[in-house]
Amino acid sequence: MSARRATDASGRGTTSGPDPLERLGAVDPLERLGRLSWRRPVRASRNAGLVALSLGGILLGLAVTVALVGGIASGVVRATRPGPSASPKVQGHVTEVMRILTTGNLPGTGNQPQYTNTDWTVHANERVTIKIISFDDGTAPLMGSQMMYDHVVGSTTGRELVAGRAVASVPDTNVAHTFTVVGLQFNMPIPAAPTGKSVTVEATFIPTKTGTFTWQCYAPCGAGTNGMGGAMATMKWMEGRIKVIA
Repeated sequence: MSARRATDASGRGTTSGPDPLERLGAVDPLERLGRLSWRRPVRASRNAGLVALSLGGILLGLAVTVALVGGIASGVVRATRPGPSASPKVQGHVTEVMRILTTGNLPGTGNQPQYTNTDWTVHANERVTIKIISFDDGTAPLMGSQMMYDHVVGSTTGRELVAGRAVASVPDTNVAHTFTVVGLQFNMPIPAAPTGKSVTVEATFIPTKTGTFTWQCYAPCGAGTNGMGGAMATMKWMEGRIKVIA
């Protein structure tokens, strides 16, 4: 509402219209300000409380999330962590006796060394002792890549018994034969027997997988210029089969 100008008796102008107190109401301005001043802190404290509660909820949610993620991660680690490897349980014990004779007559090549009991069957996880009695007093030194076959490989002790003495290898110059099963990672070097006598070689291994595996002599003791023909390439002479069943 616009104010109207007037003059009093002294000629001084006055303003007619509602009094400022009337616009504010019949309440003193200081008193009204006081009322407003106590309302604002209440509203501010209420807002601050809501913010604090919200922040608390957010922090609690974050803590729960972190705990859940940590628990899941821990569970995954436990689930994927490899457990202790269990050694296969040995199922029984069998002994296979083989002989190496020098009187075998292989058609087309004449006398050739020959193993007996060339094919046999054993069980997986069974302790298998191989006892080889050799009558061959000749040597067949290993050559080139065959040199590795002068060491015992795959036996339960890492050794074999030669005439009752434990050895890990046989001198290359004294090797006469080998009993080697590549598929089972097993190798026994057989030394030359004393002239007119025999030598007994023993070793034990445990086959852990099933299947049919070929064994072979890797010492060049057969026919031909390199000693790898004749009996060396003939089954039931210097080769045979081992069947491992469950």
